[in-house]
Amino acid sequence: MIYRSKIPAGNGFSTVLATMDFETFSEAGYYWDGDKPRTLQKNKKGIAIAGAAAYAEHPTTDVRCLQYDLMDGVGCRLWIPGTPPPAPLFDHIASGGIVEAHNSIFEYFIWHYVCHLRYGWPELPYTQLVDSMTKCYSFSLPGALEKAAQAIGSPIDKDKTGQALIRKLSCPRKPTKKLPYKRLLPRHDPKSYLDFYDYCATDVKAEHELSKLVPDLTPSEHKLWLWDQGVNVRGVHIDTEALANCESIVEQAKVRYTHELQEITGGAAQTSDELDKIKDWLAGRGVNMPDMTKPTVAATIPTLPEGSPERRVLEIRATLGAKSVQKLYSIKYRLNTDNRIRGIFQFAGADRTARWAGRGPQPQNLPNSGPPVRKCPVCGKLHWTGLKYCGSMPIPPATKEDLTDWGAEAVELALQDIATRNIEQVEAMWGDAIAAVAGCLRGLFTAAPGHDLICSDYSAIEAVALAMLAGETWREEVFRSHGKIYEASASMAYGVPLEEILAYKKRTGNHHPLRKKGKVRELAGGYGGASGAWVAFGADKVMGEEEIVADVRAWRKESPNIVKYWWAIGDIAVAAVQNPGKAYTHRGIKYYMVGDVLYCQLHSGRCLTYHAPRLTRGRTKYGRETWDLSYMGHNSDYTKGPMGWARLDTYGPKLVENITQATCRDILGYAMPRLEAAGYPVVLHVHDEAVSEVPKGSGSVEEFEYIMGTLPPWCADWPIKAAGGWRGLRYRKD
Repeated sequence: MIYRSKIPAGNGFSTVLATMDFETFSEAGYYWDGDKPRTLQKNKKGIAIAGAAAYAEHPTTDVRCLQYDLMDGVGCRLWIPGTPPPAPLFDHIASGGIVEAHNSIFEYFIWHYVCHLRYGWPELPYTQLVDSMTKCYSFSLPGALEKAAQAIGSPIDKDKTGQALIRKLSCPRKPTKKLPYKRLLPRHDPKSYLDFYDYCATDVKAEHELSKLVPDLTPSEHKLWLWDQGVNVRGVHIDTEALANCESIVEQAKVRYTHELQEITGGAAQTSDELDKIKDWLAGRGVNMPDMTKPTVAATIPTLPEGSPERRVLEIRATLGAKSVQKLYSIKYRLNTDNRIRGIFQFAGADRTARWAGRGPQPQNLPNSGPPVRKCPVCGKLHWTGLKYCGSMPIPPATKEDLTDWGAEAVELALQDIATRNIEQVEAMWGDAIAAVAGCLRGLFTAAPGHDLICSDYSAIEAVALAMLAGETWREEVFRSHGKIYEASASMAYGVPLEEILAYKKRTGNHHPLRKKGKVRELAGGYGGASGAWVAFGADKVMGEEEIVADVRAWRKESPNIVKYWWAIGDIAVAAVQNPGKAYTHRGIKYYMVGDVLYCQLHSGRCLTYHAPRLTRGRTKYGRETWDLSYMGHNSDYTKGPMGWARLDTYGPKLVENITQATCRDILGYAMPRLEAAGYPVVLHVHDEAVSEVPKGSGSVEEFEYIMGTLPPWCADWPIKAAGGWRGLRYRKD
């Protein structure tokens, strides 16, 4: 569905700005197989593999053309290599003029690495850029130019013929008899280049017209975006030696496990990516798989006998298909020559909430653990639970009580074995070599030489924010005192005194077994989740089916104000759609319509947007007539309809989830620039956590946590605490 959105009064207007767009050539993300160029990762373009910074720095990268419009009545001006530099653009920048681009971080890196460092152009400060893609994300539109233009009804669409020209002129090619060149220059194909220049000019016009329809970032959001650009330009340091060691183990594992797969299947499947062949082989042995998706494979493995050929085939598929393996190469391919990776955060990239999204290795979802570990009963050091001997001494089998968390010590020990580049050594010490590498991925993000990382996070920030938003007073009291919400939840549900649950940890060094149930309850219950949500958070591993159903009801009974908050928020959202021009408020959250957009104003003053909201009559499962609310948005879940711009359903608990997560984002967004101003430059951040890189001997964890713990005025009295801080070389999850 295409509709034209009106610029909302009071929520920012779109400013007419000079606009520019580069077209480039590069072999970044490719390798040569004889005279054939192949991408380093399947089904990905070169820039998607390398990222903007490494792409721009690659020695083969060059500018094909630059089109820019200074909005001075002249129209688009073209610059191509070999012609005089674009003096009008230089003058505009020198005078402090702002330039807009779609995905401006790409233009910045091309300008810096190619135009500035190689061509000798003046530097372009990223502070003089504005990004129309970020404007789209912040307005809950798709980020891609073509999709955003279609969604909002822009009069100028992206030129669809451009993709063929990009493949022809921007990417390396196999030489032919007619054109025996690996890259085409203007003298080889002048007609295509003229079309390419026109395509680039059309993009500039499309970007400009799109931007006019999308509100500018508010001043506070623009200031935060500029800070974000500084983080992306700074990048984060990578331990490249450990990265190479991990790659060596993974490559050995691929060969080893692929050979094993071939032997088990008798050659029916040659690689773990041949999913149809694996599925057919399994079916021939009585294991009928509905599909070969990751969740289905993971659910099927435990149902098969240990040591059976069928189970081992699925284990190999799960191991070699793990995203952790892909992340390793994403880090490698995005490296700049100073051993840093850049541009891995997308401002407002998360749908609806405008939380940061990850790019490349996506630090938001790095693995939290590796193989199961415990303290060795013989030597007291950390070991894999499957290790049978410590030196010459046998080790008794591990019990559940022996297990301990995978952390910094485990990463250091695993990296020592991985450094041997001997897969037999790694498997002997850690069992699954791929799992061991996955457990070390966080540790590849390090401080640069002569520096440390300092990190802290907010304790259970979503749970605190939800309790404060909804007015759930007993939860507020928990957070104002001991803060152990998982333990308190388990105590309330199962009648075990909280003191007993806390004492267990002091006595044994491990969490009380009921804490796992408490954690599931708190992670799954806050946004209206039923049994399926409980299972998604691992309830089926610690509860029976009937217990899960009963626990869903129990959680809601224990938290009546949260349940009331769900439905009250849903009601005022519906009322706002029914009555355009009127605002409806509940506990400081305001909904109102402007044009064909539903706005949700948060306590921070920032607005969430829902495009083209519509109401249809529906019924609850109890037969009560109700209004069902839907809106147009980006659907990133292929299991819920066609991906892309689609009509999505929502209701009270889902709206509350958006509010809560967006509120938490605003709290972290308030803290991180203040850390920067105090001498703690941020290099990584994840939803509730910030990581800074500081010179050795400077700063402190205590000061870092004090700054993080100083909350915005609108939530200054909320019991949100920064805790669990650490200082060290490697990024870790404690």
